[in-house]
Amino acid sequence: MLLARVDGAAPADVVVIGSGNVGAAAARTAAALGARVVVLCASEASQKAYEQIAPPGVGVVVNGRARLLECLKDADLVIGAILVSTFDTPPMITDADLGVMRPGAVIVDATCGYGPGYLPTCGPLQQPGDAPHLVGAILHVKVDVWPALVPVTATCAYTVNAAPYLVRLARTALLGTDDPAVRSALIACDGALRHPVLIQHAQFYRMRP
Repeated sequence: MLLARVDGAAPADVVVIGSGNVGAAAARTAAALGARVVVLCASEASQKAYEQIAPPGVGVVVNGRARLLECLKDADLVIGAILVSTFDTPPMITDADLGVMRPGAVIVDATCGYGPGYLPTCGPLQQPGDAPHLVGAILHVKVDVWPALVPVTATCAYTVNAAPYLVRLARTALLGTDDPAVRSALIACDGALRHPVLIQHAQFYRMRP
């Protein structure tokens, strides 16, 4: 079990990178299992926002190079849950950084973005059931189909969360209401790509945006 030391002497140390939906869920689960948890937030604003919902005892700090390396030293499990990881996202944990971690520690990339991303040592995508990817003495897991393993739960959660946005989309399409959320999610308009991530992908693959 990842969240218990082999000798049973102390709870595991879990480091969660990111305080969004995935990171918050990971921290909540780890804390409920008795782990000592630290959540690294992207900014002071996200730190203050997450502190309002953080489970008791969970540490909440702003991510930074020195802070991250200090956390890695005691980590049994690192969960990467930043919002977006794409071709030009700078690495956050490098090969050299693995040297400060405990042998047998685990890194889980829950973002599974494009390119090498912020956790480049995780390597290529894996399938459920694949053996963890081993780099040095650190185990890596990079699976992007977790929701498919719990289809009923995932479908219920998606429906509940998507429904309000579908209503907003309908109002925009039928009534001409200007909605900033809908506008920010616009993929294409008038024959041209509009979403910045897709434009970036098109440029990376040398396609016409």
